[in-house]
Amino acid sequence: MLATETGEAFHLQDGWFDAWKAAFGGAFQRDGLTLVDGRERLGPLGYRVLSSATNPHSVNYDVARACAVPPDLPKRLLTDAALVRLSYLHAESRLLAAAMGWRGSHRQIVAPHALTPVIDCRGSYDAWLAARSRRFRQRLRRDEAQATGAMAMRFEVRRDDPASSGLLQRMFTLEQAGWKGAGGTAVQDDAATEHFYTELARNAAAAGALRLALLWDGDRLVAFEYAILGGRRLFVLKVAYDERFADLSLGYVTAALHLRHCFAQPDIDRYDQMGNGMTPAGYKLRFTDDCETLYRVTLFAPGLLGTILFFRDRARARVKAWRNAHRARAKQP
Repeated sequence: MLATETGEAFHLQDGWFDAWKAAFGGAFQRDGLTLVDGRERLGPLGYRVLSSATNPHSVNYDVARACAVPPDLPKRLLTDAALVRLSYLHAESRLLAAAMGWRGSHRQIVAPHALTPVIDCRGSYDAWLAARSRRFRQRLRRDEAQATGAMAMRFEVRRDDPASSGLLQRMFTLEQAGWKGAGGTAVQDDAATEHFYTELARNAAAAGALRLALLWDGDRLVAFEYAILGGRRLFVLKVAYDERFADLSLGYVTAALHLRHCFAQPDIDRYDQMGNGMTPAGYKLRFTDDCETLYRVTLFAPGLLGTILFFRDRARARVKAWRNAHRARAKQP
């Protein structure tokens, strides 16, 4: 089991990975890592792949602080696997630092995997707001005044378990009623995803790591942000708003109210909007100019198969980089 001692970031504790395993299954512990076992094919040849227990719902992956990173970790992981993928590694993660030391002794590829928009909460809310565009500031102030002033909407941040009270289902239902539900990407569209976020809310609340930013119109929930505090970083996992109030930009209003709250909290340094690709959503970039890179480390076994897989993946990475650069040039005026 991973360490759960006081001070360990929640997303590296059992509470996070227990919810992940309960929902998505197949995960196991090895050398301080939570991994999943898989099979892939290269033509007629099948081979074993070990991957970090991560997916698009995941935050920064790493080794728990109480666990050492063995210097021979690649050799241990590749004993019976042809390839190992460790994804969503922050630039300051211990795993990525270790991977830099593996170069030269193990064949590997270290590449950007996602960009996550981040807001530094160690300054002041007013300074953050002043750095936004004039149009954004005017819109935010107007809509916030209308929502919380004229319409008397109420904002709160809660930390208790929302599953037992029925609040979590109200949040999921609100998300389902919007564009995510129409596109089939809402939490309730996938049983495993709903199980994950339900178990995660319970575990995070028990650990004191859950943060739910809620906007109410009377007793009707009209917007929310579902977030987890991991170390000194707040990961915003899910957001939704009542699209009947689209002209009030309640998603923006709730995010701004939540940010104001975070700036006042001494235990929060970063408000992490999360990213699962190299092109963050445009609405997230209206809130910040700062994006942090998350990396993927891919390790390849020695021998012929590992060599073939290495050159295959390297060629794919170069083609992808060329394609991205070509698209960027095409968008330039």
